[in-house]
Amino acid sequence: MSYENFAYYYDSLMDSQFYDDYEQFINKHCHFNEVLELGCGTGEIAIRLAKKNKKVFATDISDDMLTVTKQKAMYENVDLMLQKVNMCDFSTSYPVDLILCLCDSLNYLLESQEIIHTFSNVYHSLKENGTFIFDVDSLYKMDHILKNYQEKEEDDDFIFQWSVETIDSGFVHHYIYIHDKIEDEIVEEHHYQRTFKVEQYLEWLKKIGFENIEYYSDFHKYNEECERIIFICRKGKV
Repeated sequence: MSYENFAYYYDSLMDSQFYDDYEQFINKHCHFNEVLELGCGTGEIAIRLAKKNKKVFATDISDDMLTVTKQKAMYENVDLMLQKVNMCDFSTSYPVDLILCLCDSLNYLLESQEIIHTFSNVYHSLKENGTFIFDVDSLYKMDHILKNYQEKEEDDDFIFQWSVETIDSGFVHHYIYIHDKIEDEIVEEHHYQRTFKVEQYLEWLKKIGFENIEYYSDFHKYNEECERIIFICRKGKV
């Protein structure tokens, strides 16, 4: 499901240090000149990479996210190639060095076949020895940290509420409510996310053809009781 009006509040709810850590992690694990980002959101990672003179193709399925990304790129005076893309059904005119799908974007694909199609699209859009980096929320996070999760924040400008309902193991429903007191605007959104075992992702990736797959927990050595699992997948010679 794509973000709608929530796109305009997204950055105010995120920690900029997280993006700094992610940029450092990406640069540590691969060398690249051209990068395609799937589910770019508000463009935080894309803009950071463009500032380092990388050629960046930033894509998302949400028109509002792309609008925010465009505005931010203009403000930062960086060039991004922006396009509305469904990661389950895309191709590139030529292969690139690196493809990213970050910030649990893949968890919005609820059916296994959608994930397999995405992995296949990515594989065929990479150069030989190209790299695919993506992350997912862990089963531990879905089943334990987010179980019956409730959050509420309020200040002079807005009210933010976030609640999570468990549908099944690894499958949750997010309800987001924002009351912007300044603009007198109310935003309500429903999002569904699903995750799978690490072994299942590995099976799908290897079946597609990816080799030399590594995975980490929140930028560190993998452990099951983590929140985010980051996969680094390399395409060998065809």
